[in-house]
Amino acid sequence: MGQRLRELREAAGLSLRDVAKAANISAPFLSDVELGRRFPSQDTLVMIAQKLRATPDELKKHDYRSALVELKRLTEASPSLGAAVRAIVEEIQSGKLTTDELAAKLLGTNKTK
Repeated sequence: MGQRLRELREAAGLSLRDVAKAANISAPFLSDVELGRRFPSQDTLVMIAQKLRATPDELKKHDYRSALVELKRLTEASPSLGAAVRAIVEEIQSGKLTTDELAAKLLGTNKTK
């Protein structure tokens, strides 16, 4: 979500301080949000979204925390799944597989960027 916030903020020509002030938070907190270190409350997200002319739901689509927590739980419970996930990560890191190719395979589409 943080990367998306930064993209929207920069596209709007707003500083961290501009958005932070509108959301009643500190600029360092917003910086941490953009870097993925912290996450805003629902009320704060609403104020950030208003300043960025976005909807909270649009921003929430970029929050993958719950999916990552579930993936961690599943890989811890299944050594074979853990090994498969490690292999996928290694293939992506080595350039043998792109994230778009992986997404296309998992989602059953043939489209890759």
